[in-house]
Amino acid sequence: MISSAGLRPLLYLLFLGSSWGLYFSLIKIAALSGISYVGILTLTTVGVGLGMSVIALLRRRMPVLTPRHFVFYLVCALSGYLLPMIIELWVITHMPAGLLTLIVSIAPLATLLFAWVMKSDLVNLSRLSGILLGAFAVFAILLPEAHGSESVAWRWLLLALVVPASYAIHHNFAARCWPDGSDSYQVACGEAIVASLLLIGVSMFHWQWQDVQSWNEGHSVIVFMALISLIDIYIYFELIRLKGPIYCSHANYFMVVSGVIWGMVIFAERLSPLMWISALLLIASLYLVGDRQPKEVITPVDEV
Repeated sequence: MISSAGLRPLLYLLFLGSSWGLYFSLIKIAALSGISYVGILTLTTVGVGLGMSVIALLRRRMPVLTPRHFVFYLVCALSGYLLPMIIELWVITHMPAGLLTLIVSIAPLATLLFAWVMKSDLVNLSRLSGILLGAFAVFAILLPEAHGSESVAWRWLLLALVVPASYAIHHNFAARCWPDGSDSYQVACGEAIVASLLLIGVSMFHWQWQDVQSWNEGHSVIVFMALISLIDIYIYFELIRLKGPIYCSHANYFMVVSGVIWGMVIFAERLSPLMWISALLLIASLYLVGDRQPKEVITPVDEV
């Protein structure tokens, strides 16, 4: 029987994986709602930035704002926030949410490959097996037979692969260039604030007032995405504090499954047998890589 102390991390893990998987269906609802992409990006990111700023004020540890820190936040904001979300908004209307979930799920494999190329981590037999399984999964995803009745053009599939590549750059850059004296909450807040400022600047030239003139389901989804992002950030760092980064990485397995299930529930998506095989290959590859992840720089944070 699982004790209450052991149950809390497991519930955190399940929630984190489920919400990560839900994200792709939510962003599809927002993209189809008629709100401009600039509006979706700006409203969501500013919401997260404001929420993180409140958390920072409550903790009395605001982000450090030296030029070096600002450059770090800028690179992380571009590679971890803006570029992935722009691509996701662009491609999600051209493919099932479950398919995009599977593609983005290879981010840990891409992170390991980037670390190996930069000689910041080693690849052993287990990791190599995980990378090969992941490569087979990606190859299967790209096959036309995998998409069933909903055909997806090659250009959208290849463009979607930019998302895990961008996350891989973000993870490796953060691990290599983590600023001294900053904890995880400060960095997350700094990234969100810089991303918000960039989008506010862009929206000054491309803002469409109809995005906020009448409320629709897209606005509800944007508010929900911002709130769930704040909860995810808290749970992510709390889970690392309680069980460590390797345990936290197992949320990726649940993300693969939950992303597919959410797509089936919300959009009545149906995966082909080949897609299910790809999902199983991805889970196996994440297991082989996940228990032996590249070295991460995780600065402990106090409880909020």
